[in-house]
Amino acid sequence: MGKGEVIKFLSSIGVDTRFVSVMEDSILINNLRFSRFSRKREELFKKYYPNMKVVRSKIFQMICSRVSRVLSNELKPHQRILIKEGDDPLSYTLYAVLEPYTRKYGVRLVTRQGFDLIACPLTLDHIIADAIEKMINGKLISGPPLEDRKGRLLYPLSKVPVAWIERWLGVGPIKVTRDDVVQEFIGFFEEVLPQFRENMLKSLEYIRGDKGFI
Repeated sequence: MGKGEVIKFLSSIGVDTRFVSVMEDSILINNLRFSRFSRKREELFKKYYPNMKVVRSKIFQMICSRVSRVLSNELKPHQRILIKEGDDPLSYTLYAVLEPYTRKYGVRLVTRQGFDLIACPLTLDHIIADAIEKMINGKLISGPPLEDRKGRLLYPLSKVPVAWIERWLGVGPIKVTRDDVVQEFIGFFEEVLPQFRENMLKSLEYIRGDKGFI
């Protein structure tokens, strides 16, 4: 059973594959309404592909919504995106959210040389933790770099709280900093102002004078 075959079948039964992630053993719905993946269509799909799961996770759909805010402004058709292979939670999530864009924008996900962008698995929490650490140490506060020695960087998860990924995958705490003091700051701000991450991200974007991290 090839991936192309699965995508072709989904399209034939009326599913918009631009709004689902086709993984090795599952179909992850990014947007239930736009995908048109009804229960009736799911029953038909399972008849032909009984070993593939159809995941209707609301938290994953929330993750995809946040990701779309970043990628809709940053991606261009047919770009090649370098993505790290791995089955850790962040690598898996990064691949899952980018996979539909191979159909939305015709991008290619590559694992070797010959790319336009490098996908980084930094979440909203990683970016905020880094900014707080710089603030504590008296360094210039800024967002993550636009590029490194290898090329331009893309941050699809930059608006996604790490807690969402933990809830979706059912994994233990994903470490966002090695500095215990920074972690305490995050915990304190979270109690006082639950939306502090999003507000601080807006401030970082204002400082940079741009609309995103790319």
